[in-house]
Amino acid sequence: MKPHDTASQPHRRRRPTDQLGARELASSRREAMRRRARRIRRSVATGAAALFVAAFLAVYVQLASGHDPALTANATRRTAAAESAASEAGESSATESSSGEASSSSSSSGSEASSGSAVTTSQS
Repeated sequence: MKPHDTASQPHRRRRPTDQLGARELASSRREAMRRRARRIRRSVATGAAALFVAAFLAVYVQLASGHDPALTANATRRTAAAESAASEAGESSATESSSGEASSSSSSSGSEASSGSAVTTSQS
């Protein structure tokens, strides 16, 4: 007998209609799950792309309008450093002048040790 003969193969029984219905139901549910997963993936990808574009656009517009936060922070630090240096220089010169007067008035010989303490420096 040849392998293609139907007589050599056992006769397959027909499935009852309820099994066919169950298979079709399972297949339709599987397809519904696939469609739902595809829809969720697309919405997540779309949301991520939209969020990236919005953030990039916000940064681009801010930089294009000349409001660079890094330059602003750097300028603020420079201004604060200059102000603190100026205030320190003002305080140190006032302190040095008052201490120089006290040391010169307390020393009766006028040695060079008291004149060396009145050195002032200025920062630019």
